[in-house]
Amino acid sequence: MTKDIDGKSTKRNGDDLKGKKKPVLITQNPIMEELLNKIKLVAKTKATLLIMGENGTGKEVLAQLVHYFSGRNQKNMVTINCGAIPTELVESELFGHEKGAFTGAHALKEGCFELAHGSTLFLDEIGEMPKAIQVKLLRAVELGTFRRVGGKEEIDVDVSLISATNKILMDQVQSGSFREDLYYRLNVIELYVPPLRHRKEDIPLLVNFYKNLFVDRYSIDDLEFTDDSMEMFMGYDWPGNVRELKNVVERCVVLSEGNQVDLKAIPPRIHRGENIYPVTDINPQNGMIQIKIGSSLEEIEQRVIGQTLSSVDNNKTEAAKILGFSRKTLHNKLDKYEKNKQKEES
Repeated sequence: MTKDIDGKSTKRNGDDLKGKKKPVLITQNPIMEELLNKIKLVAKTKATLLIMGENGTGKEVLAQLVHYFSGRNQKNMVTINCGAIPTELVESELFGHEKGAFTGAHALKEGCFELAHGSTLFLDEIGEMPKAIQVKLLRAVELGTFRRVGGKEEIDVDVSLISATNKILMDQVQSGSFREDLYYRLNVIELYVPPLRHRKEDIPLLVNFYKNLFVDRYSIDDLEFTDDSMEMFMGYDWPGNVRELKNVVERCVVLSEGNQVDLKAIPPRIHRGENIYPVTDINPQNGMIQIKIGSSLEEIEQRVIGQTLSSVDNNKTEAAKILGFSRKTLHNKLDKYEKNKQKEES
């Protein structure tokens, strides 16, 4: 047994509501608890929701909770990862296609909007949506109607739309890679999920939850995370957030012998005092960056800018103030780094 975000004792796999399994969100953080209260209010409506936060913070779980608390939970939520689909197939995935619409379209296919009729559509990584498709998405969201690829008939749907991103969409709007009108249409309600390093009181709850999960999954005798091991976990900033913590707990369960977690099973990067903080990492103990001798000034500047952005949750205005740049100068430097990266990859 554990406690969910409502503070009620529940089975580990969650409660049931109308026969549906409740998504589990483990927390005792006041900001996260307030987030759930907002989710319950949003779930009563069809308001378009945008969930923002770093990778691994649990954005999809929050989307699942909105669907769970909504009046649409008798149908499954439909999820599409906008960054995992080849650009040429995104339109077909969203809106479907008619038979013969293009080479390989051997049969009619319903897209995600059709499949989500009467339910919830979750567009994950919306910041990766190709610019060419954004105008068609805007029309579908605004009018609730669309055409399949190769089709002439307008199809009406009733969809509750949730989007999520780890990017700052307003920055993409300003750079021209994301439509401003689509941004405002998706951003009727905006919710921000804080990273795990800003809610460390949740770490012991999450460790225990995932420990029980993997002990059951692998039929292993119960294990205990000692005070020393938990202290290591609390001293680490978890850049991969809850997803990273889950994977580390699984590793510990699998590699430990006896009834306690073997400290050797904990990855070296988490061991307090044993971390080697490269130029890309901020020391969680003193907020310093260790610079490798031989680094170029340009590399040092890029790393410092990147870590300053990370420390303020990618708020470019705040980062520019800390660095002593104008926001425009910061954008120019970031654009230069991105172009250099693309050249190296090409």
